[in-house]
Amino acid sequence: VWVRGALEPRVAVLRVFAMTDGKGGWKVLPGGLARVAPRRDPLADAWLSIQRGSLSADTWVMTDGEVDPTTLLAQPMQAADLRDVHWTVTSRAAENLFWLGRYTDRAENSARLARHVIEASVMVQRGAMPPPMLPLLDALARRHGLVDAEAPHAQDDPRGFERALLAALLPDSGAHSVGWNLRALLGCAQALRERLSPEAWRLIHEAAAQFEQHLRAVLDRPGAATPMADVLNVLARADTHLAAITGAQTDRMTRDDGWRLLSIGRQIERLSFHAEVLAECFAHGSAVPSQASLAPSWGGLAEGQTWEHAQSLALTEDGFALLLGVFDSTITYRAQFQARREAPPLLHLLVHNTDNPRSLAWVARTLRERFAKLARHDPAWATDIAAGLPVPEAWPLAELAAPGPALLEHLHRAAAQAGELSSLISQRYFTHVIGSEQRVWQ
Repeated sequence: VWVRGALEPRVAVLRVFAMTDGKGGWKVLPGGLARVAPRRDPLADAWLSIQRGSLSADTWVMTDGEVDPTTLLAQPMQAADLRDVHWTVTSRAAENLFWLGRYTDRAENSARLARHVIEASVMVQRGAMPPPMLPLLDALARRHGLVDAEAPHAQDDPRGFERALLAALLPDSGAHSVGWNLRALLGCAQALRERLSPEAWRLIHEAAAQFEQHLRAVLDRPGAATPMADVLNVLARADTHLAAITGAQTDRMTRDDGWRLLSIGRQIERLSFHAEVLAECFAHGSAVPSQASLAPSWGGLAEGQTWEHAQSLALTEDGFALLLGVFDSTITYRAQFQARREAPPLLHLLVHNTDNPRSLAWVARTLRERFAKLARHDPAWATDIAAGLPVPEAWPLAELAAPGPALLEHLHRAAAQAGELSSLISQRYFTHVIGSEQRVWQ
């Protein structure tokens, strides 16, 4: 080594890389990394450890012949190199982005639904809302993970149902409610720190941490009853956080294939959730008080009810308000249709309107467009899959608004198609069940 203007002999160890040829032989790659003793005494440090002062140095292999000009160093980029460039997304990052989108929308949906279910439950107990709303609230809460299977039914024990609903909001309750979804969102974000801006990461972290902290403070407060207004305020703050997170994902991320997967995840979640909520509300009838306990679940009308004598809860004043609130479309509906409470304008806004980002038509169209760009390398496969996605704007509005099973059939099918697309994307890009070349793609 060169020390104080002169060369000195030192003990050194050379680390090289060897590659097997698959036939029992090995090839040592030229060059390596040398570990050099700090002093001339060869016994000073037999292991040549860095902790004892040994040095690391690159090692070159000298040659008398012509040097191979091959290099892995990046060359200066030219304009032609940037034409139609698509950056590589690894399968791991792609899957995390996909689920980041799904958990973002799932957390937003669950927070909004929980807020409206709690508000409606309180109003029923105060006599400001008719009891037939309770079976609908119970069905919505169970289907979307706001309470676990052992929770009391709202129509049998309203206060017990309310307590179970509040307890399930915490992330460690065992139910897939708001807290659980926020924690899952945070887990996906932690795996994607390098792809998220500091602001986006801080928003997600604050949403999960503050929701749990503030909710525990409310639920652990001494007193006979939980102050529902404080719980609703915690949910409202979470909703505001999630709106900011959605804005950051929409306007502060490069729209590459990773972002398309994030957006597709959000639209899949939104299509499935909104189709299920709309079907649940229209499936529950309220016209005959004696049959209120027979209110149907996801499958349709209860035994003994017919479309002629069962008014859908979706068309009552309270059902109307619940639907518009869950779809975040109350202001839009009032601006366009004022106080009208009729099926055609409601279904037009929530199903057909391609200008409403909460309508099924807008969500399905956006989903088809993003999926087509994502799968552009295999247009035949993309076309085949896209053909199986719903086209809500093509559903006849008069048929949807008329008494009969047409609306529920369309909604059931749309929710199922959203789930099928999620499975196909996972098989194609994440687990590589289909094809052998999708480890990374451009």
